[in-house]
Amino acid sequence: MNVILDLAKYRTLGDENADEIIRKLVELKGIAFLRQMMPFMSDYQNISFQNQPQILQEFLIKNSFLPSFFDKKKLIRTTDFYRENQQNIGLILGIYSLPYCYLGADGAKVLYFSERIRNDTYKRLLETGNFLKAVMTYDTWTEQRIFAICLKVRLLHAAIRYFTMQSNHWDLTWGFPINQEDMLGTNLAFSLVVLRGMEKLGYQVDESYGSAYLNTWNVIGFLLGIKPEIVPNNYLEAVKTDKLIAKRQFRQSLEGQELTSSLIQVIRGFAPNKLTADLLQEQSRMLLGEKYAKMLGIAETNIPNTLLKVYNTTSVLMSKIF
Repeated sequence: MNVILDLAKYRTLGDENADEIIRKLVELKGIAFLRQMMPFMSDYQNISFQNQPQILQEFLIKNSFLPSFFDKKKLIRTTDFYRENQQNIGLILGIYSLPYCYLGADGAKVLYFSERIRNDTYKRLLETGNFLKAVMTYDTWTEQRIFAICLKVRLLHAAIRYFTMQSNHWDLTWGFPINQEDMLGTNLAFSLVVLRGMEKLGYQVDESYGSAYLNTWNVIGFLLGIKPEIVPNNYLEAVKTDKLIAKRQFRQSLEGQELTSSLIQVIRGFAPNKLTADLLQEQSRMLLGEKYAKMLGIAETNIPNTLLKVYNTTSVLMSKIF
């Protein structure tokens, strides 16, 4: 991948094949049917397409293959790494990776307008957690469930694009809804940002595990419809791409702040007392950094930095989700 790529071009692109399937589905079955399909698309435990329209079954068969850069040994390292660090990874995703995604002001508008996250944050967190646990389980890959799970996300994204473009709210100067740049940024938030979060929490990640984690998430990105030519090939390219996206997209926005506020409120609700809730909130600020925490409107607490350095055990609170 050329790290000095023209992301402006990819901001105008969605997932053409999945988008076409959704358009055909609406033509065949109607928009009401598409709305009824949404719960199925976000259910990563019921993955059977047997009772779904033929067009979806054929789409699954056509897309049930792995890219050339898939590495089985790296997949094994990745799933081992996740299993051994599940609580910390869950914490990082909840208080770092997800708010990090909301820094992309234009991309956050899709989530805000769809109201999926804003109105039922806990349920959407569970969906994300179920997806994560599924793709980070080795048996999911060996039993080939990975294809149906990732295809569901592709279809869900395409459906949201369809509904967003049918509304009167979307301005194409913001880019195409859930475009290639935003999908790439989200993938980096689930891979590179997780590795960065581990380091910020004081854990050393062996280079072989870090490389494996990025590779596996690149494969997941491919299965989710991200174009291979924009996927970073290594850690250095991932860092450069992340910085480029941040420079282009990160800024303060009402949508980003409201999504973050809803997320922090739910996460604080996991805590048994106010002290632990404040600790979680301050950990989020520490991981994001002062600049980004302010952009997202995450308020300061009375928790001192010295306490954060010796107390990172709140990760167990996120284990029910991730």
